Amino acid sequence: MMTHLVRVRSAFVAGSLLSVLITGCGGGDGPAIKAQAQTLQFGATPVLPLNGTATVAATSSAGLAVTYSSLTGTVCSVQRDTGKVTALIAGTCMLAADQEGNDDFAPAAQATQSLVVLVDPKQTILFAAPPELTLYGTASVKATASSGLPVHFGTSTPQVCSVVGNTGAVTAIAAGLCTITANQPGDASYLAATQVMQSITVTVPVVALAAPDAPTGVAATAGDLANSVLVSFVGPANSGGAPITGYTVVSNPVGITASGSSSPIAVPCPVTCTGYAFAVRASNSVDQGDPSTPAEVITQYNVAATFFEPDTQPNDTIFNGSFVVNSTAGSVSDLKGTLTESMTGPPMTTVPLTHQLSAISDGQGGLLVTTFALNTINTFAEGGFAANSEGLYYGWPNAKHPGAPGGIGNSFMTIYVRLSDPIAPLSAAQINLLAYGDCAAGGMMGDTCMTGYRGRGTMGGYPVSQIISRP
Repeated sequence: MMTHLVRVRSAFVAGSLLSVLITGCGGGDGPAIKAQAQTLQFGATPVLPLNGTATVAATSSAGLAVTYSSLTGTVCSVQRDTGKVTALIAGTCMLAADQEGNDDFAPAAQATQSLVVLVDPKQTILFAAPPELTLYGTASVKATASSGLPVHFGTSTPQVCSVVGNTGAVTAIAAGLCTITANQPGDASYLAATQVMQSITVTVPVVALAAPDAPTGVAATAGDLANSVLVSFVGPANSGGAPITGYTVVSNPVGITASGSSSPIAVPCPVTCTGYAFAVRASNSVDQGDPSTPAEVITQYNVAATFFEPDTQPNDTIFNGSFVVNSTAGSVSDLKGTLTESMTGPPMTTVPLTHQLSAISDGQGGLLVTTFALNTINTFAEGGFAANSEGLYYGWPNAKHPGAPGGIGNSFMTIYVRLSDPIAPLSAAQINLLAYGDCAAGGMMGDTCMTGYRGRGTMGGYPVSQIISRP
């Protein structure tokens, strides 16, 4: 009797992707052929210091490549393919190793390894070299704590100088010796540092009174209110021999101004701040000085997007990431983050997306910005990453071979950024522009990638929300 071999490539059962082999059509007189078992084993536990890194290594008995994930994402992160671990806070870092199997080997049972993040509770503070400080001028002192925690500055000679506690901007108000203190109070992991001090001699320039120099260190970010900008700066090193009386922010191109007595200065824009850069001018009793070099408006944002997945409930596909908006140039850069694979877990496997390779205008003041797992846009069989793809991965039917064009297992996420006000809620039409495609292991059904867009993803997934916020 002839025995027929039938391969069922994949079946989705209770949120898992299973590969099975069935034999014995009709009579069932042949033994079932099953994939070989494999096991995972972690190597020695490395030392993981707080604010440091370490590398874990797990091996498969089948010799197949292992992937890593963090089960304690608030304590530590890990690179999926290399096992490089970064400690984020004190605590116990729990890591998982997985191997999805192939045609010859069944998926391995997940292995775990825990690393206690080591903390030396003692910390010290070290000042950088003291800056030059002239009468009525401003300079910046710098100090760092060995813990990496922020240092707070003060002055023990307030009659000679003042200092901005969180930035270290020192202003001389009289001739003499200016003494700056640096403190770090500690936290749950670190003891308070011993206070250190730095002394700076305030010099009196022998020059005729003049207008002040331009401020330095000018930076601009989006303000807390819509259509506003927050401009920070350091006062001029040379005040012109007279006390600084105020500062004026001017836009480039011209048309927007705001005034204040110190940094930062909030600048309201009559219509929009998009397309403008901002400079700062200092004034004294003699005159107003030259403007600084204009600073572009650069702002970092976080983003979270969710796709409802009817066939993998309670798991949805979720993207968590960050990006930078240049409001002056009207551009978005450095979109990166992680995409969950709803068919895995719990906990769900995440795919790192770190290559922003596309930003397309919608013609209405918004950008469709896309980041990829691989350094190529080729994700689907047709090439590129068109959302309406049928979902076969790039290189099909030869993508299992290392030489396949475009690599193996690319994934992407497309978000929508409204340049004039990124944090404003999106309309339903804008949410429908979101899309993802996941062709990495665990996010595929045989040769078909998991996708989500406008309700027509390969498993019915569709976008339901996107929330952009400031860090």
